[in-house]
Amino acid sequence: MLELYHHGSSACAAKVRFALAEKELEWVGHYVDLLAGEQLNPEFLEINPKGVVPVLIHEGAVIRESTVICEYLEEVFPERPIYPRSAVE
Repeated sequence: MLELYHHGSSACAAKVRFALAEKELEWVGHYVDLLAGEQLNPEFLEINPKGVVPVLIHEGAVIRESTVICEYLEEVFPERPIYPRSAVE
């Protein structure tokens, strides 16, 4: 089960949602209302002490930062790659 904590206007969260869509992975979303300050709630700060989205949780592992999340998805789910196989591509 992939769980993504995200917000609609976050470009970083959008990058992860695009990766999930390209890889055709199923996920459960947890919308964090940044405008309402939900990222500062103690429950969310336990998941990400920096208080930012996105955050991915997979099999108990907490992965933070959009680029790291995309790299994680690529390694754990190699089908339908999102990165080219060579630097030239």
